[in-house]
Amino acid sequence: MSDAPSDHSQPNPPGRRRRRLVDLAAAALLAGCGHTLGAAPEPPLFDAHLHYTGVDAAALPPEEIIAIFDASGITRAVVSGMPTSAVERLYAAAPERIIPFLNVYNAPGAKRNWMHDERLPARVAELLDAAGGIYRGIGELHIFADDAQSPVLMALADMAAERGLMLQIHGDAEVLDAVFERQPRLTVLWAHLGTNPRPEVIAPVLARHPNLYADTSVRDGRFVDAQGRLRAEWQAFFTEHADRVLVGVDTFWTRRWKRFDQVAAEIRGWLGQLPPDVAEQLARDNAERLFNRSMQRPEPGSSGGPPALVDQPSKLQP
Repeated sequence: MSDAPSDHSQPNPPGRRRRRLVDLAAAALLAGCGHTLGAAPEPPLFDAHLHYTGVDAAALPPEEIIAIFDASGITRAVVSGMPTSAVERLYAAAPERIIPFLNVYNAPGAKRNWMHDERLPARVAELLDAAGGIYRGIGELHIFADDAQSPVLMALADMAAERGLMLQIHGDAEVLDAVFERQPRLTVLWAHLGTNPRPEVIAPVLARHPNLYADTSVRDGRFVDAQGRLRAEWQAFFTEHADRVLVGVDTFWTRRWKRFDQVAAEIRGWLGQLPPDVAEQLARDNAERLFNRSMQRPEPGSSGGPPALVDQPSKLQP
């Protein structure tokens, strides 16, 4: 999701920053109703969709982000943001927990027209080369059906395949179809369960593309009724596609970081109503398998990115 303006634009004074760190440490000790004092909330979560921008960094330096992760039971996280230097500093603070994706935007409004910038692929290649191999993917890319055949998008798909990277796409199913037609072996993360997040719409797209994974970020309210009960259609969807779904908070502005623990609790609320093995796959196991295997780079001269990452054929496949 896009990085919305934050309500914080200046760094915190050192005294206030120290107080916040103390507060976060206390929260880590008390997090999780019904859990042992000092234990993190259960289940642990691998967050597949976060942003960390320069505005965020001014309000919350890397050590505070890691404290938020500790308090909220986040083991690892996929993070992108503008400028890329903010994400790289966060990665340097905790390389075992941060999985950087390269943000391709060079201005706040660039998400609306990046797909028409012919110079963008060369700039992305330079950024990837300069970063020394720390990036595991490119995105989040906002792009919709009218631009599905964008030559710039196709160039990024080719680049990702050549370098063994993933794409994170915020867009319509038509975009995914175009990308996989170009690079069928590429691995793509579909942000927010797509632009029409209904089980009957998402399922056929997953069926067409075995290297497609969908994250649930910002869709949590759709999954439950007014009493917080998981809706039957979503329980069936998550159970049927337990190997293809990842969870995420999506820190699309700084205020979202400030209520991170609340959003994580909402995620655990509906996860806890799934069969335990399904909940564990969505919460952590799928992302762990996905990113552990993505360390394999394509062999020289091969076409496409990493092979399909599903341990077993999806129930959706014929």
